[in-house]
Amino acid sequence: MTTRSDATTAHLLRRARAAAGLLPLAALALAVLLALAAPSAGWAQAPNQRELDERVQRITDMLRCPTCQGISVKDSEASFSRQIRDKVRRMVEEGQSDEDIKAYFVSRYGEWILRAPKKEGLGLVIWLAPGTALLLAGGWIGWRVYRGRRHPSADLHGAPELTPEQRERIARDLQRFEEED
Repeated sequence: MTTRSDATTAHLLRRARAAAGLLPLAALALAVLLALAAPSAGWAQAPNQRELDERVQRITDMLRCPTCQGISVKDSEASFSRQIRDKVRRMVEEGQSDEDIKAYFVSRYGEWILRAPKKEGLGLVIWLAPGTALLLAGGWIGWRVYRGRRHPSADLHGAPELTPEQRERIARDLQRFEEED
């Protein structure tokens, strides 16, 4: 016969085992609550830092390294480029816009500092020139092909007819080449 104390002990053991099974679930719930509370508590500074770094990289990629040929400030390891990157970072942290930062560097170094010319004035000509050249070249090639199909002898325009002596010499040369094979 079981006594009351044995039944109580067995009951307590069952409850302890059930509670132990809920422990991982409780830990998971606590982790979710902490993750949701982190942004409001000011713990999540990494995304803001990541956004700042991405913005600095985007701006420094638009600027040309003054000491290197054809390399952006972002990709250059020159000390001058490091100084420019630090200046851009300070300006971003101060809350200046991308346009203000670019205007600052253009005022100090001129339009040359920008890797992509502005799309106005002479810069617009620079942007449109390659496309215009491709269109003109394509049009010229198309015209030449059309003209060649329509007038097959147009390419020989102005070439003199072969004399009988020239024809005979060509025939002899061709015959000699065929005999050598």
